[in-house]
Amino acid sequence: MGKNYCAIDFETACHSRASACAIGAARIRHGGVSESFYSLIKPPAGMEILPFFTSIHGIGNDQVSSAPTFRELWPELKAFLGDDTLIAHNASFDRGVLDAVMAYYDLREKRPAFECTVTIARNRWPKLPNHKLNTLCDYLGIELDHPEALSDAVACARIFVAALG
Repeated sequence: MGKNYCAIDFETACHSRASACAIGAARIRHGGVSESFYSLIKPPAGMEILPFFTSIHGIGNDQVSSAPTFRELWPELKAFLGDDTLIAHNASFDRGVLDAVMAYYDLREKRPAFECTVTIARNRWPKLPNHKLNTLCDYLGIELDHPEALSDAVACARIFVAALG
């Protein structure tokens, strides 16, 4: 691995991609997860967490009421991500969330490159019945507490490392 990689996973509050309410990130170094980052995120005004979304990820409005907004969190998250290529499972979703929250807060910064572990896994293990995160984790013996953002990000990082190995 010549490049540096960091796996990320967002949870959202509602159907808007700008409604990030949690992020997990797992830095990949020397063939494994070296550091992790997790934060709840207070969604933008008017994008409260809908009960259906709470039923999926377990995060409620009370939990994010005192969390930083994405704008407030961005300097710390940006420092953690550095210039890494980002990895996500179903990267179009996480890329879309990152693009949407950055646009919402008018953060005009270069967007990091993304790679998708769904695509990578389909190429590496084509005979699996599907390439969902839990299926891959079961196949590879990776612990997963889905859909918790940090657990998903760490699992994504481990799938990426296993696919390259």
